[in-house]
Amino acid sequence: MTPKKWRGVAAAVFIGLSLFASAQTTSEKLQQLQQDLREQKQLNDQQAKQLEQLRKSLQNLSAQQKATLARLDALADNVATLQNELATVTARVGLAESRLADLTSRRTLTEARVARLQADVRGLLNTLYRERSGQYLALLSQSKSLSDLLIRLDYANMSGQHNVQVINTLKAESENLRVQQAQQEQQAKELRALQSERAAKLTALRQRRQQQQSLLASLRKTAEGQRTVALRTQAQQALTAQSIDQLVGQVVQERARIEAERQRRLEEERKRREEEARRIAAEQERARQEAIRIAQLRAEQERRAREAQQARERAAAAAAAEAQRQRQLALQREQAALRDRQARVSEAQSQAAIQLAPLPPSTGPVAFPLPGGQVSAPYGAGGAQWVLLRGPSGSQATAALEGNVLASTYYASLGWVVLLDNGSGVVTGYFGLQDAKVSVGDRVARGTPIGTIGGSPVFGADQMAFQLREGGTPVAPRF
Repeated sequence: MTPKKWRGVAAAVFIGLSLFASAQTTSEKLQQLQQDLREQKQLNDQQAKQLEQLRKSLQNLSAQQKATLARLDALADNVATLQNELATVTARVGLAESRLADLTSRRTLTEARVARLQADVRGLLNTLYRERSGQYLALLSQSKSLSDLLIRLDYANMSGQHNVQVINTLKAESENLRVQQAQQEQQAKELRALQSERAAKLTALRQRRQQQQSLLASLRKTAEGQRTVALRTQAQQALTAQSIDQLVGQVVQERARIEAERQRRLEEERKRREEEARRIAAEQERARQEAIRIAQLRAEQERRAREAQQARERAAAAAAAEAQRQRQLALQREQAALRDRQARVSEAQSQAAIQLAPLPPSTGPVAFPLPGGQVSAPYGAGGAQWVLLRGPSGSQATAALEGNVLASTYYASLGWVVLLDNGSGVVTGYFGLQDAKVSVGDRVARGTPIGTIGGSPVFGADQMAFQLREGGTPVAPRF
């Protein structure tokens, strides 16, 4: 695997981890991993020497075979680049879908608020033009002096200010709804463009893979070609061992960074919820004070016009009580929605605590990761740091130990790769899968399906590789 391909693989791993990772690490474990990474550097130097010997063997090939291998390597680079670009576009599509769903939810809430405000405005207009106009004129006509008239006008203006405030709120919410509709259309357009780009990259990726398979088939037709493919496979296996070592180290380091970021976001979310609770309490207090003020104003108006407008005052009091009841009902609904949201957040935090609970220490032999299969090449064969397993076509690899999913991503040479953190410094790896049945952050039990075998051109059809690491060092598994 070339440095360019390795940078692409690392980028894909970081994107996948940034979107989905939520596993827990401790400072003691990070210190142990740093020590393991230093030991892995020494192993990588030894593997580099083996790779140099293989490259010298490839120098004796014919010019035609070298040209074919060069084309094959170029196709492999192209496939890896397309695969990394596809992973990036897929992540962007997922992010765009999440943003669009969030905006749609906020737009629904805004539409509900606009509908409620429109109903309030219609009620205010009906009351103003059908009932209150006569009440205000009767109230003003009963004034006995200029000062009394000014006082009555002041009370009438105070009542109208509330109506103006409701109408202004409706205008602001309507403008907010219009902006959200425009944003939703723009985000839907961007999502469609990203989906088209992803489909185009999938088509190009399939074409490059077909060309790659054709070249490999032409090389295998001759004895010289078979020897060339064998040498190239050995070189890929040596690079694969280096890639796996670097992959495990970088995944664990990135995991620690993501955990710190997750803690920071949890703290920000807690502060935001506290601020929202304070804001709601302040709004409730303002609403209560406004209700008290309006009630006092209406009581004063009723006292001053009681003799001449008893019947109308009773109707106005009934309308005011109904409006107050409607506001109280709306406030109760908002409070119920807030309590429901807080309950959902608490439940999500409880589920996260269960997922992040420490793993039990693993003892004894590990379960055979390919039910119904058999060992095709034992640990250490040809210098490999894994056990090569073979099974019937379509066989499912299963978790050898209980653990949390560290990584679940695809590589051009390895197929789908799944890494499990099994606790106590134990990490198990499943390589050469056609697909992945688990996602990063999942807690899986022993025997849980991981993916379908036969997805790597390095390991071959109907085969997979299994690796067991204790303290960061590959060891021979005991089934």
